[in-house]
Amino acid sequence: MKIRYFPYLDKTLSFLVTTSFALMIGVVVLQVVARYALPWAPNWTEELARFCFIYMVSLGAGLAIKEREYVSVDTLLEYLSPKAKKGLELLILALIVLLMTVMFFYSIPLVKIVQIRQSPAMGFTMSFMYLSMSAMGLFVSLYAGRQFLLRLKQG
Repeated sequence: MKIRYFPYLDKTLSFLVTTSFALMIGVVVLQVVARYALPWAPNWTEELARFCFIYMVSLGAGLAIKEREYVSVDTLLEYLSPKAKKGLELLILALIVLLMTVMFFYSIPLVKIVQIRQSPAMGFTMSFMYLSMSAMGLFVSLYAGRQFLLRLKQG
């Protein structure tokens, strides 16, 4: 059963991740086709593909926490008792919340610092790129915090 934490946020993030993935694929295909079929290849495609990839990962990380679809090595967990396993999972979630909250708060000044920088090919302000760190910190800490509370309630 899928748990719906924040239905509108879930839909919005899913849409943005899907859009970013589709745009990245389209841009890479354009670059490959242009490289072999046209006399010139746009120089902005590599940069836009990188930006799309960064945002796809940053926005999708919170959704991965929600659905428990992240990569985990559970070799150690198999040898623990159910109580110890739950305790370790709660500790890991608490550390994720802590790390991502710290990342969120420390990334905000960084976004302000890089406002004067522009991306070389597209001319975007680099604060747009560094904002992905803030988004990742916010959404992962939000979803991990919710996951932590749910596991705590499960008793």
